[in-house]
Amino acid sequence: MVAMLLVCMTASADCPPGDFNGDCRVDAADLALFAHQWLTHVAPPPPGVVLPIPQPGASGPQADLNRDGHVDGLDLAVFARYWRQTNCPIVINEVLAHAHAEASDWIELYNTSGLPVSIGGWFLSDNKNDLKKYEIAAGTTIGPHEYLVFYEIIHFGNPLDPGLRKPFALSENGDAVYLCSGDDPVFPGYVIEQSFGASETSYPFGRYLTSLGTYDFATMSEPTPGAANAYPRLGPVVVNEIMYHPAGNADAEYVELLNISGGSVTLFDSLATEPWRLTDNSAVDFRFPTDPPVTLRAGESILLVKNAAAMQPYKVLAAVRLFAWGSGRLDNGHAKLQLLKPGDVDERGTRYWIEVDRVDYSDGSHSQGFPNGMDPWPIQADGFGFSLSRQFPTRYGNDPNNWQATLPTPGSVND
Repeated sequence: MVAMLLVCMTASADCPPGDFNGDCRVDAADLALFAHQWLTHVAPPPPGVVLPIPQPGASGPQADLNRDGHVDGLDLAVFARYWRQTNCPIVINEVLAHAHAEASDWIELYNTSGLPVSIGGWFLSDNKNDLKKYEIAAGTTIGPHEYLVFYEIIHFGNPLDPGLRKPFALSENGDAVYLCSGDDPVFPGYVIEQSFGASETSYPFGRYLTSLGTYDFATMSEPTPGAANAYPRLGPVVVNEIMYHPAGNADAEYVELLNISGGSVTLFDSLATEPWRLTDNSAVDFRFPTDPPVTLRAGESILLVKNAAAMQPYKVLAAVRLFAWGSGRLDNGHAKLQLLKPGDVDERGTRYWIEVDRVDYSDGSHSQGFPNGMDPWPIQADGFGFSLSRQFPTRYGNDPNNWQATLPTPGSVND
């Protein structure tokens, strides 16, 4: 018999749409709840606002699966699509891969369902080709909406732990964690994978629920093993405004960076002797000057531009510094914009980069990959003379609900 391997990617909802009672299954119990809410009507969301898929315990009719304010045939079609589907209710919720001094790396699991889940006989690993490095002890159960933490020095790196088959540790240069359900009779053959990038000492990665109902695995502001995740770490410098598709001169692209901290920030690492970088996933890779390094005062904005001469129509204040990235253009459709600072160098001499801020922006017309098939990013920023402006610099940036299309204000306070 060949077992089917089911991979649960933690960037998406954990329990399937239509699971109203929180057991990660769509079955007769959920159908009864759906029937009870049939033809319920609530006020629809404002235009352009995409509400997350309703979760167990959410306010409003859970059966409104397409979030249009009605429970009707459209929702029944979504429900039917997930009928009899069972998802894995256990997620990798938080990971510390760069512990301080003698402290331990750790992996936190979380039960997203409303029922206890036995994970005895499941496995943890850092290698997709060797999933059974550490076997979780028989009888281990995670209660409803509860957490369980495994430590390197106690569990997956401890030769005295009877579950250890091959010790492993997590890399501060970026790694992946795998949870495999093995031959579990209730959730057989599941592999939950969670990758993460380079990290600073004592700062973990954790799941953060965005306005889309999906999860980012972001750097957290503090470690919270065994408890709900903290808010994501922000700054000290953030992407505050993006002009990716100017209405006139195509060279009038820019990215505004803002220092949201209370002190000066130098965009250069003296130990690594490397500057910070701004990259996208297409053609832009800008490294800040090093002689002298760039320092931002508290509250100061700077502009990274395609062409400094093309910025004249924006009437940028004379005090605002501009840095041209030269070759390459920002993607006019869908792109990942990252502000990075130097991390460690491995034994092969490869430099790793720590993400300071990130924005996965879109042009409002890329429905694929978004919940409910709706791209929530404002289309007005796609060649109609508007820029993408961050509404609240001190709130998480990789979420469309913190961005709006406004008249360009490069180097000045956003409208």
